[in-house]
Amino acid sequence: MREKKQTGYPSIDKPWLKYYNPGAEEAATKIPEGKTVWDVIEEKLLLYKDIPAIEYFGRKISRPEFIDMVYTWARAFKALGVKEDEVIPYYGPFFPDVGAMAFALNIIGACPYFLKLAISPEALHEETSDSRIAIVYSDMWQNVAGEFSKDRFEKVIFVTAADAMPSPKKQIVSLLGKLKRNKNALPIPHGGKYLRLNEAKKYSAQFSGEVRVQFVPDRAAFITSSSGTTVGGVVKGCVATNESTVGQLVMEDVAEVSYFPKNRVLNHFPPTASTSLNSLFLVPLYRGATIVMDPRVTEDDFYNQINRLKPNVVIHTGSAWQAFFTRVEKEQQQGKTFDFSFATGWIVGGEGTDIRKFQKWKHIISNARGADILVSGYGASELFSAAIGEQSFARCPFEKQIISVGIPYAGMNIGVFDQAGHELGYNQRGELWIMSKTVMKEYYKKPDLTAQTKIDGWIRTGDLAEIDENGFVYIWGRLKDTISLLDGQEVFLFDIANRIKENEYIDDVIVLSMPTKNNSYKLVAHIVWNKNLNEEEKKNCLVELNKTVEKSFPEGIRIDAYAEHEGMLPYSPTTLKKDKNKLSKQTSGYIQIINGKVYSVEFIPNGNEKYYMNIQRM
Repeated sequence: MREKKQTGYPSIDKPWLKYYNPGAEEAATKIPEGKTVWDVIEEKLLLYKDIPAIEYFGRKISRPEFIDMVYTWARAFKALGVKEDEVIPYYGPFFPDVGAMAFALNIIGACPYFLKLAISPEALHEETSDSRIAIVYSDMWQNVAGEFSKDRFEKVIFVTAADAMPSPKKQIVSLLGKLKRNKNALPIPHGGKYLRLNEAKKYSAQFSGEVRVQFVPDRAAFITSSSGTTVGGVVKGCVATNESTVGQLVMEDVAEVSYFPKNRVLNHFPPTASTSLNSLFLVPLYRGATIVMDPRVTEDDFYNQINRLKPNVVIHTGSAWQAFFTRVEKEQQQGKTFDFSFATGWIVGGEGTDIRKFQKWKHIISNARGADILVSGYGASELFSAAIGEQSFARCPFEKQIISVGIPYAGMNIGVFDQAGHELGYNQRGELWIMSKTVMKEYYKKPDLTAQTKIDGWIRTGDLAEIDENGFVYIWGRLKDTISLLDGQEVFLFDIANRIKENEYIDDVIVLSMPTKNNSYKLVAHIVWNKNLNEEEKKNCLVELNKTVEKSFPEGIRIDAYAEHEGMLPYSPTTLKKDKNKLSKQTSGYIQIINGKVYSVEFIPNGNEKYYMNIQRM
């Protein structure tokens, strides 16, 4: 442990470095010069050539076989006329060939753009307006057909889930896919500019020249999409260069993240998320682990993937882990036994979770023969995934109202700043700023937004955070989740939610504001009860919650309506985080207690996305 005199400012003191070995920061910032992402990954693939690169529905793809896939696609793209610095959009889940395509484009100096799956037609047009070749998952063709069918797209390559599957499973899945598309989806066009995956791959025979291009500094390597969980958020493509991506791999290597040779790492996120592309694809290949790829993402799928595939390393959002552990706990109570002794690193990311749930999940794991393997972490698309995390040598304390996400990786510089850009000291809340060699180059085609987010090398995360004197980081929520009082004072909605959540009968809550006329608002709380309560008990609890909020916050802050949810709050099928956008559109199904009586509350649109609140006695 290294100690030094502290100035009181985290970005200067860097107290987290005392947990790392001497020289860790220098090692984490020493990025190999003149190498692409594929250059460093290929070296690692050859180093661990006896360990499978990918497992996909029972098929094991060796590292040499995967290298061949990559070069086959590099030749195919060259034959198809893909040029250096060309951006190739992909829309769909992660499959083995999609990973090989990404590396192939990197070899020839082009860049894949993994599009946000919930993208609007308008944003799709804007983000792909400079592209002429596209790749799409066939079962999602109807979502992008209007844009990708346009004449400016010269080639469209279709990927299916069955492409890399072994027989006979491949034939069965192909048949089921055809039956599904015949009933529910647009027909997949064929011929002309439209190519099936195997047809596109055959183009490789038409190119016999050198595929690897000369290294160009600061060239775009990958574009991933910010998750956009903020209500009304815009689509943002985060551009990572070869240097920043390789820097991320080096940094996570120095941090000794819990990926080890022969580990099996579950990847079922779409590559649009930097977590999937970096932490669950590049890092496992770089560190000698095997990627267990399964693009299915429902609650049942996740439960079965854990128990059937037994992955050592898993990353998921707090919402997905909650659904998983709720089911495991229920089945444990019914007498079913689980064995999680295979787990080495299960990571809670995304929107995270609260202390009560985190500790409860640890207990459930220990009852299933699991070790202390559950950890918390934080990352962002603008940082190309991870930046902060719990380490085996630095476990999070439970000393604040919320859970810590760990310590910054060596090579990261982190601080919290006020609205004027002045750094704040320890245990003070401000915007989290992060600086490192791994930050994004820019938002794709959004220079104004880039200038607002990236300032003098710092990334402004938009998250309210604090750092304690030992370097542990706490994320409170999004800075935008706020309301303004008449006197100009601001109150964060998550502070109201955290105060409500302190009551033991509340399992989870999100507080949102519903805009009304005259620039005013009404506050609604979406709640999940923690235990079985009858209707009279719920009514009494709501009365108590109203009093709690009124006593804890400035005058004028009150919950105008409550919506009850069964089991857990809904989460988005694309971001796998709590779905604030969906909840913000809920206009009925609310209640409120007034003078001991139950009233139903409905929000009636009155134009310009504003609402009139209608209250009726039940």
